[in-house]
Amino acid sequence: MTLPQAINIFISQALLVGGLLFEVRLPRYNRETEAALQEARDIETGKVQAKSYHSVKELFDELNED
Repeated sequence: MTLPQAINIFISQALLVGGLLFEVRLPRYNRETEAALQEARDIETGKVQAKSYHSVKELFDELNED
């Protein structure tokens, strides 16, 4: 089956059933990822001031504290 044939079959079936042939859902992330995404949004909107570092060493030193 060629790609154009597969696309035509998919479109025909989608029209037949009146929608997509699979469920579309938002991805689910773990708590740590959700927190990081929220922090990025807060920094982007100015709610939170992004931390700055004077050197790469300073950044890596903080990252390795855990």
